[in-house]
Amino acid sequence: MSNSTVTFDAIAQSQASKEVTANAYFDAASPATLFGRRQSTTSGLTWGYYGGTIMVDAALAQIANGTLALTASATNFIEATRAGVISNNTSAWTPGKIPLYIVVTGASTVTSHTDYRLTAFRRAGRLAKTIADANTTLAANEERNEILEFTGTLTVQRNIVLPLGAQQWTVFNNTTGGFGLQFIGATGTGIVVGMGKRAIIYADGTNVVRVTADI
Repeated sequence: MSNSTVTFDAIAQSQASKEVTANAYFDAASPATLFGRRQSTTSGLTWGYYGGTIMVDAALAQIANGTLALTASATNFIEATRAGVISNNTSAWTPGKIPLYIVVTGASTVTSHTDYRLTAFRRAGRLAKTIADANTTLAANEERNEILEFTGTLTVQRNIVLPLGAQQWTVFNNTTGGFGLQFIGATGTGIVVGMGKRAIIYADGTNVVRVTADI
């Protein structure tokens, strides 16, 4: 209940067909179950999940219920693309993808799982990162910040490698040494931001481009 005054149909102790009222609740709350663990199809090393509706580049998309094969005796990072395609790996969250669950497995079963969906669709916050005098690829938890500030001493221009899925950042090259930072994807072209300068940039799926800048 969000308020002390109940705004939905409560289940009465004496009522018949309690499952009808309960199922109506689940139906109303179903958007919040997107990518959630589906117990009825989760067994052994098979992970079941619920589908639902997501927004992909201003268009609504329907994700079907599905299953995923987990890796045995490993820590599985379950994640989704912005288009709702589910996958898992045993290394780490992938930059540009949506974190869902960390699932630890034994030889034939799941031993534990941790839900990370609360941060699935929210990008916010500020990253203040001191970089070495080297090209730097941001980790998944770093690139999800909307504001990126970098310090450190550079001897040449260096790259900050970002995911190319459509998203936007405000960046600040607060390094010393007199060199720029190039914000670029693993492929394509990028934008150079000079020392002491700020810029608003975005990835368009192919390149990193400038929205506006003080460069």
